[in-house]
Amino acid sequence: MTALRYKVLTGTFWSMFGQVAYVGVMLITNIIMSRILSPYEFGQVGIVMFFIVIANVLTESGLSGALVRKSDASETDFSTVFIFNLVVSIALCLLLILFAGTIAAFYKDPSLKRILMVLSTVLVINAFQMVQNAKLVKELSFKRKSVFNFVAIALASVIGIIAAWKGAGVWAMVLIQILSSLFLTILLWYYEGPVRKWIFSRASFKDLYAYGVNTTLASILNTAFDNIYQIIIGKYFSIMQVGLYYQAKKLQDVPGNVLNLTIQGALFSSLSQLQNDKEQFSRAYNKIILLFTVLMGLITSVTFLFSKEIIVFLFGAKWSDSTYFIQMLTLGSFFFLQETMNRNIFKVFNRTRTILHLELVKKAILCVSLVIGVFYRDLHIMLVGFVITSAISYLINFYYSRKILGSVSAYELIVVAKIIVIAAFNTLAWGLLFNYINLKGPLLLLLTPVFAATYFVLLRVFRVSDIVKEGKQVLTIYKTKK
Repeated sequence: MTALRYKVLTGTFWSMFGQVAYVGVMLITNIIMSRILSPYEFGQVGIVMFFIVIANVLTESGLSGALVRKSDASETDFSTVFIFNLVVSIALCLLLILFAGTIAAFYKDPSLKRILMVLSTVLVINAFQMVQNAKLVKELSFKRKSVFNFVAIALASVIGIIAAWKGAGVWAMVLIQILSSLFLTILLWYYEGPVRKWIFSRASFKDLYAYGVNTTLASILNTAFDNIYQIIIGKYFSIMQVGLYYQAKKLQDVPGNVLNLTIQGALFSSLSQLQNDKEQFSRAYNKIILLFTVLMGLITSVTFLFSKEIIVFLFGAKWSDSTYFIQMLTLGSFFFLQETMNRNIFKVFNRTRTILHLELVKKAILCVSLVIGVFYRDLHIMLVGFVITSAISYLINFYYSRKILGSVSAYELIVVAKIIVIAAFNTLAWGLLFNYINLKGPLLLLLTPVFAATYFVLLRVFRVSDIVKEGKQVLTIYKTKK
C-alpha cells in the first residue's frame, strides 16, 4: 500500500471515528444539560446561535476549503487567510456587541443582550484555529484533528455541566461554547504551531477568494435558512418553542453530522484526488453515495418511528413536545445528505458559482413555505414546507451535478426512490404493529435491531443494496491505486 493510499484510508477511519466521538460527547452533554435546564433556556441559546453561526461563516469565507483544494498552497497563502479571518472576526464581534441590545428588544428578552455579547467572543477565538485546521485536513491528519476536537469538547463539557449543576442556568451552555473553542485553539497552536508568517498578499487573497466567495455566499444561505426557524419561532410563537425545536434539531443532527462531516472531510479530500478523471470519479462517487443513502435511510426511519421514545428516554417527559419537530427534521435531513454529496461535485470540479446560483433558487422556494407558515401562524405548514423544499433541492442539485459529470441518468433517482419506499413501508408496518399490540414506552427501543434487520432484508430482497457488499466496495476505493 502506497503512502498516499494509506493516508487516505486511515484518514477516513479517523475522520469517522473522530466525528462519532465528538458527537457522542455532545450528545451526552446535551442529555445531562436537558435534565437540568429548561426548554426556555435552550431557546435563548438557539436564538443567539443563529447570529454566531452566520458570523462564523463570514469569518471563514470559504478560504479554508480553498487552502485544502490548492495543491501548492504556501505559507504566504496560510498567513493571508489567517490575517483576513482575524480582522473579519474582530469586526463581526464588535458589530454583534453593538446590535445586541436591538436584537434582545426584538425578542422582548433583555437577557439575550448579555448572552450575545459574551458569545460573540467565540468568533475571535475561532479565527486563531482556522488555518491550523485547514492544514490538518490538507495533510489528511484526521487522527490528530480528531484527538484535538475530542479533548477540547470533553473538557469544556465537564466544566459546563458542573456550572449547570451549580445553578449557572443558560450561562453553562454559553461557557461550553466559549471553552471548547478556546481549548481547541490552544491545542492547535501548541502542537501544530502558530502561523509562521504575518504577511497579507493581495494576489494570494484574490486567488483563494475567487474559489471561496461563491461557497461562502452559498454557505451563508444554507446556514441562515438552516437556523432561520429558530428566530422565526422565537418571534412569532415563543422562545420555549424555540427550545423544543432547537433540542430536536440538535438530536436529529447527531447521526446526520457524523455522515455529513465525514463527507466534507475525508471523502472530499479523497474525491479531490480524482478530479482529473471523471469516469473514475463517477464510479467512486456512485458507490459512496449508495452506501450513505442506505445508512441515512435507516437512520431516518428509526428516528421517525421511535422519536417520542428517544426524546423521553434521553431528555425526560418535559421535552416530549419535541416529537413532531424531530420527525419533520429527520425527513428533511435525508434529502440534505443527498444534496451535500452532490455539492461535493461542484466543489471538486471548481463550479462553486453554480452552487450559489442553485442555492438562491432553492431558498426562494423555501421562503414561500415560511411566509405561509408565519401568515397562518402554523408550525406544521412551515415544517412540511421544509421537507418538500429539501426534496426539491435534492432534485435540482442532482440534475446540475450530473451535467458536470457528463451524464444525467434516472438510475440513481430510481435507486433513491426505492430506498425511500422500502424505508417508508418498513416504518409504517412496524408502526401499525406497535399500535395493534398497544406497545409503548422506552422498551420499544429494544426492537431497533430487529427493525434495522427487516430494513436490510427488504433492500436485499428487492435487489436495491447489499450493505456488506457496498461497504467493501467503498473500502476498495481507498485501496485502489489512482
